[in-house]
Amino acid sequence: MKTKATESKRWFVLILFAIAMAWLESAVVFYLRTMVNRIEPHQPNPLPVVAGLESAEVVRELATLVMLGTVGWLAGRTARSRFGYFTVAFGVWDIFYYVFLKVLTGWPHSLHDWDVLFLIPLPWWGPVLAPMLIATLLILGGSLLVFFDEPGKPFWPGRLPLALSALGSFLALWVFMADTLRAAPHGIEAVREVLPVTFHWSLFLTALALMAFPVVELLLEVRNRTRPPNSPNLRKWKELFARNRQDRQEPQWSLQGNVPPEVLKPLLHSLEQFQLGDGGGPASLIAFDAERFRGSSDELRDVVDAWFAEEREHARLLGCAVDRFGGRRITSHWSFTAFCLCRRWLGVRFELQILTLTELVSTAYYRVLQRHSPDVPLEQMCALILRDEALHLAFHCDRLASAGRPRHGLSGAWWLGQFWLLGHAAASVLWISHSACLTALGSSLAEYFGEVRRELGRFIFALSSASARLTESDGASTSPAARTFQEPIPSPA
Repeated sequence: MKTKATESKRWFVLILFAIAMAWLESAVVFYLRTMVNRIEPHQPNPLPVVAGLESAEVVRELATLVMLGTVGWLAGRTARSRFGYFTVAFGVWDIFYYVFLKVLTGWPHSLHDWDVLFLIPLPWWGPVLAPMLIATLLILGGSLLVFFDEPGKPFWPGRLPLALSALGSFLALWVFMADTLRAAPHGIEAVREVLPVTFHWSLFLTALALMAFPVVELLLEVRNRTRPPNSPNLRKWKELFARNRQDRQEPQWSLQGNVPPEVLKPLLHSLEQFQLGDGGGPASLIAFDAERFRGSSDELRDVVDAWFAEEREHARLLGCAVDRFGGRRITSHWSFTAFCLCRRWLGVRFELQILTLTELVSTAYYRVLQRHSPDVPLEQMCALILRDEALHLAFHCDRLASAGRPRHGLSGAWWLGQFWLLGHAAASVLWISHSACLTALGSSLAEYFGEVRRELGRFIFALSSASARLTESDGASTSPAARTFQEPIPSPA
């Protein structure tokens, strides 16, 4: 078993290797640029034709990557830690390469000086600061992998942060190669003569932010690993779900209805979609790693099963509403298919968050539907579903508080920002699919999003309160959120 002291020695030795390799690299570049009179690369004819030099440079760049990858492989003990050592070595090498060029040549004069960063597959151009920022991110992320990954305890970001990071990497590559890509159709000579004058900093910083997602997730995971463990009072939640099944009066479906024709069609279309999505599809956790969460204890499995049993009950109620208005129970819809694919592919952590946000925006939908309902049984159905959603949201609040959702500092602001952003994204998707129904009933965009913001505010307020109570008591939660969601909650200031 590795120790932190042993890993620190490996990390330090690898840093020394990367610094030494950076000196070697900067010395070679010093020789080459002196030969072609291009110590400062950003000048006319920046890539002059010298016999054999171009092919030698391309092979040298590939050899550099092989060397850095090899030392990372030798230093690490798992595939993840090997990748971590590689990124640390790459980042340190990249930063000290410019440090030593400054020592040897006096260039770069500032971090905003242009440089040819790479030649594969086309020349990359950018200010010196840009690759140094990426290098800093690589060092931080790689160091986290080095020190916290273990063979029996994998330490790796989820699929969503990795997908966002890949998107950011492609965006950064486009920024670096934008000018050479535009020149490429005109031939190799045009590419050689490219001399950029404008760097797209806004796009690059967006790309850098996307590339930072895996690092931020790893930092949050470190925080969760080092904080005292808490867990929701699952026995209490089993009792609450069992109690919620009592005293439920079925809507009076036999009552005669009189829904205007101009309202009936969009209303029925909306109910059909909700009947499919609200438990009518796969009423369970379906992420590729869902069993890791669900199977952590028998009590948690029972609570999750009770949660989704209520979702199936919502599908039954919605099916009764569809039948009442003469509709059909649909079995597929493009939005539901896309929703399920995201839940499966992006992992259980993302699935739980997106389900929480879906229940928040669905609560806003059902409140508006209940308020404007032209049909008594439909209004009664909304009341039953809203009663269940309040319990579900209280459970998610307790779950997140016990899991140590960050409350303060940059990590707290990061979590809150992404929660609000994804919440409004989910609300927008729902509005696109169901706006015809809500507007036909007499609602509006302002009313609907007002309810969405109210629900998001209630949830965040309750979550902050539950987290504070956990911190003060320094023990397992007794499900205070269940009481909180049953009472009026003021919006946070």
